[in-house]
Amino acid sequence: MNNILKNWNVGRIIRLLAGIGLTIYAFASKEYGFFMLAGIFLFQGILNISCCGLGGCSSGETDNQKQVYKGEIQEYKSNQK
Repeated sequence: MNNILKNWNVGRIIRLLAGIGLTIYAFASKEYGFFMLAGIFLFQGILNISCCGLGGCSSGETDNQKQVYKGEIQEYKSNQK
């Protein structure tokens, strides 16, 4: 229940409005295939679930990431005399 009431952002509002709009369109045009698409958008908007799931599309930072070029790139020293 806390997830439904918190963390409202622009993406979540757009998904909810798209679901409502598709539901109205499905009723008005009698194209009932749009109900499935509207249901997906409403489900995502209400429960704040995106296509990537609850974790979102971001990658988490871990402590054991190593720097790729550490120690391999040396500082340039010109031989000016």
